[in-house]
Amino acid sequence: MNASRPSPRDALIRLVCCSLVALITSAAHADDLAAKPGPEVPVVGSRDDRQPGAGQAAQRSEVSEAWDAVKDTANPALLEAFIKRYRNTFFAVIAMAQLADLRAAAAARTSPFGTLPPQAPVPTSPLVSRPAIPPAGALPRAVLYDEDPMNPAGRQYVGTVMWRTDPIKAESRPDEVIARGDVDIPSRRLRMTITFRLNRDPSLPASHVVEVTFQLPADFEGGDVANLPGLLLKSNEQARGTPLAGLSVKITGSFFLVGLSNVAADQERNLKLLQERSWFDMPMVYANQRRAILAIEKGEAGEQAFKTAFTAWGQYQAAARPAASLPGVDADPR
Repeated sequence: MNASRPSPRDALIRLVCCSLVALITSAAHADDLAAKPGPEVPVVGSRDDRQPGAGQAAQRSEVSEAWDAVKDTANPALLEAFIKRYRNTFFAVIAMAQLADLRAAAAARTSPFGTLPPQAPVPTSPLVSRPAIPPAGALPRAVLYDEDPMNPAGRQYVGTVMWRTDPIKAESRPDEVIARGDVDIPSRRLRMTITFRLNRDPSLPASHVVEVTFQLPADFEGGDVANLPGLLLKSNEQARGTPLAGLSVKITGSFFLVGLSNVAADQERNLKLLQERSWFDMPMVYANQRRAILAIEKGEAGEQAFKTAFTAWGQYQAAARPAASLPGVDADPR
């Protein structure tokens, strides 16, 4: 069934994706951006939106020296101080990512959030246990792991996901195909829709655009989804996830957009992960600052939906090379 994307939503997505996805690209290619004209929307902290001058050159030198001093630190306080002092630079973005890694590593020592989810259902979970291997014809599984300060193992809620492809009509552009997953976690009354589409707009520095929309009840425990740091792919439910290269931003209270990096090496790696891994991990932070992970299985329906979408995008063979030939992508521990 064809649908038409509202133009205000397109404009908002274009604005945010252009300004924020380019921020990650600028961190890896600041020198290239300094020599080339940037996108229509200025990149915060990049060299494109600064006028040359001795004072600004001195500031860049100061930031670079400060970053050299703290970039290898394992002390979160030093990174927090750097971010506070140089918050409008691309080095601050890198520092934020490094700080998040340090906090995740610390949390992994005492909590399953940031490490592997438990294989068996948590005894205190309000959900009814389901088999690890669904019966033939069953929908792919979706599992929500909620952090619980009273239980280090957390709470687990099982649901399902329905995958399909949809044709989308876009104004002044060729029709496109999207891969879509609709997640339902009945015991938490949480519903979520995730879509993947190829970016055909050359002005946006992103290879693909992922849209995530949550539907939560008014009395949802946690309040709302306040942050969606990114997306990870893994080979099975208990495996450790590998993050997709890109940037996530909250558009409205329930709508997030993830722009995947269009840097050649990142794009090749992302395509390989998307086509070869069988599960998604979606880390989340609720409004009450408690964390959660939504694990989503592709299953046969999901594998077929992504195969159809990547074929329509002319990218299905892009991940045919062995995993060992791509940097940063380990072979799946199947």
